[in-house]
Amino acid sequence: MDIIKKKTIYLLSENFVEIDEEQFIIISDQEIRLDIPKHRTLYINSSSKRAALTAEQPANIVSAVFAIWGNEPTVVEEEKEVEEK
Repeated sequence: MDIIKKKTIYLLSENFVEIDEEQFIIISDQEIRLDIPKHRTLYINSSSKRAALTAEQPANIVSAVFAIWGNEPTVVEEEKEVEEK
């Protein structure tokens, strides 16, 4: 009995993507989805989250997302100001 994980794009826009991960077991050459909650990850189209997406997701997911997002981020992250005392 093998357990496999499958990732799918749940929702994709120019500004963000949500990726679902489900787990399946294989019994007698049939995939059976495990009855556990899906794990969903959100990435916004910013410089840092684009890098995180590339590092954390498989190449086929990254390629599909970047086909919609293009080469430049659409969301600018606000820098946190650090107060000096």
